[in-house]
Amino acid sequence: MNRVIQNILHFNSIAITYHQSPDGDALGSALGLMLGLRKLGKDAYIISRDRVPDIYRFLPSAIEVSEDFASPKENTKCLIIVDCGNVERISGNIDISDSRTIINLDHHLSNNEYGDINYVDTSASATGEIIYSLLKGLNVPIDASIAECLYTAIITDTGSFKYPGTTSNTHSIAGDLINTGINFPLIHRRIFENKPLQKLKLYGQLLDKIELFLNDRLAILAINKEQGETLGDNAEIISLQMQIDTIEVGAFLKQVDEGVKVSLRSKEKVDVRKIAESFGGGGHERAAGFLLKDINYIEKAKETIISILEKELI
Repeated sequence: MNRVIQNILHFNSIAITYHQSPDGDALGSALGLMLGLRKLGKDAYIISRDRVPDIYRFLPSAIEVSEDFASPKENTKCLIIVDCGNVERISGNIDISDSRTIINLDHHLSNNEYGDINYVDTSASATGEIIYSLLKGLNVPIDASIAECLYTAIITDTGSFKYPGTTSNTHSIAGDLINTGINFPLIHRRIFENKPLQKLKLYGQLLDKIELFLNDRLAILAINKEQGETLGDNAEIISLQMQIDTIEVGAFLKQVDEGVKVSLRSKEKVDVRKIAESFGGGGHERAAGFLLKDINYIEKAKETIISILEKELI
């Protein structure tokens, strides 16, 4: 952390990015860091090939993030990548072999430490916790705008503090953020209770397609490309899927141009991160994802997932 702090203080222009298809932790961490570095007088900004999902557009300065601004400025010599475990998933257009100093800040066990400086704290429930500690180390006063970003990062990656990675330190940081005066019930509503009626109706149609396998311990929900584009963020549908009483693992399969995206969740026994890593993906012990490349048929993807999990669940 001291090396991270020293380098941040050394550079004036700092670009920040995160993983592709950014979630609440990626966006909240990046925006919170950007706002904090600006308090130090830094020219901090975000580069991204992804647009901000609608549910996170309420975040302070989210309007500055654009998929049209994906490359660092020419005079920027420092790039900070948050919440991204490997180079392939970086959202910004960067070449990590160039002369820029790359700082990698993450909490994923699967992080392959691709930066010039790597700070990977796997005990942190969210990268937002790491950004909080970093800003404290930089003596940046955390105001309500920064707090709103970091609180969003933490509640999304902990599932509102219900996932096993949540610690007493997580709650302590959340309490400190709440003490800045943020309207935390409103943040919860904007993220978790802010869905159009049509999306809820779509959920109903999709939930009807759930199939159970391996003695009802594996639930698979598979959707085609058109349904995936309509659905957008899939976290909520996976959460609903995991409420089935008999299952240990839930698999959500979404057809994309490159193949089939797979999101895995488990309750207690299966380390889905290891499965994801074997396919070049990553994540956490209880939540992970990867891409089945060059598999264009949902049925073939189902067969692959069933085959893998058969060893774990029977």
